[in-house]
Amino acid sequence: MPTAHPCTSPLKFVVGIDIAKDTFVACFGQIDARQHLRFGKQTSFDNTLTGFAALLSWTEKQAVLPAPIWFVVEATGVYYEELAYFLSDKAQALSVLLPNKAKHFAQSTEQKSKTDQLDARLLCRLGLERALPAWQPPSPALRQLRALARERQSLTGHGARLKVKIHAYQHSYQPDARSLSRLATQQTLIQQQLLAVDQDLAALLEAEPELGRKLRQLTSVPGIGLTTAIVVVAETSGFVLVDNERQLASYAGLDVVQRQSGLFAGATRISRRGNVRLRTALYLPAISSLRYNPQQMAFYTRLRARHPNGKPGVIAVMRKLLLLCYSLWKNDRMYDPQYHPAVNELAAALESVHPETNEKAPV
Repeated sequence: MPTAHPCTSPLKFVVGIDIAKDTFVACFGQIDARQHLRFGKQTSFDNTLTGFAALLSWTEKQAVLPAPIWFVVEATGVYYEELAYFLSDKAQALSVLLPNKAKHFAQSTEQKSKTDQLDARLLCRLGLERALPAWQPPSPALRQLRALARERQSLTGHGARLKVKIHAYQHSYQPDARSLSRLATQQTLIQQQLLAVDQDLAALLEAEPELGRKLRQLTSVPGIGLTTAIVVVAETSGFVLVDNERQLASYAGLDVVQRQSGLFAGATRISRRGNVRLRTALYLPAISSLRYNPQQMAFYTRLRARHPNGKPGVIAVMRKLLLLCYSLWKNDRMYDPQYHPAVNELAAALESVHPETNEKAPV
């Protein structure tokens, strides 16, 4: 089975796949040593195990010469997952792209129309022209951890909204008692479901002692609780695809962007083009660490001395907490308040966030 990266061969084959709920469209393409692109006819398959097997059979017929084959799939909701795991189990080289990456690539081309066939061809072209990272499936434990963490976040958000709704309705003019009763029943159900999710999380950590041990390393940081540590690890799949701090900050949408042209200089702010669940999970711990973590308090104080607006400082603390979790996880160590790593250039950039930015809370 081909596993080498296509860029290591003068001839490479790429299969771009645009996937939907019931079907997917595949486009086979190749590029030679002179950078000439060739595309075959797009073909549709069922989004089932039978369709996956038919895709591999079709691909083998298209590749008339020995060369590595690279599959490129866009992460469309959850519909890509079964195909991605199937290809991974078959030892096929695979890249899974976020939709915004494919969208930005499309904007750089002359393509204006949008169909399933054109999207498959576009993904194929992207794979031929770019060196894409290989997709690594998370372990079963991390998959379950992510599912439970996301379920808990969803229930918590729904419970908070329901609490506000009940409070508003209670103080309205002549609220209906039966409506209040039904709302209270919904609130009780959410609390019961949250308890059930917490029990499942506890059972998972008991069954995976190594995962539980490494999560305790993250919770040794003042301000980082178990719920936050679980979300951070779940949403990054244990940092398996993270190569450096800059990449991690970008993935969380906590990287700094600046817009400047000629005499115009826009406010420096975070990109917010990343995993919103990470930013949501880090916001309250950042606030908490400003009360219980002397190192973060000192860092925040330095920022406030330069910028009256406290929001850039909170964002900077969020980023520092995320990178601290990454460092502890990678180095397999507990938090040491006496450890003073070198100042990261992105941290310095965050300290220069413009005080007049109108960036909303990163949730």
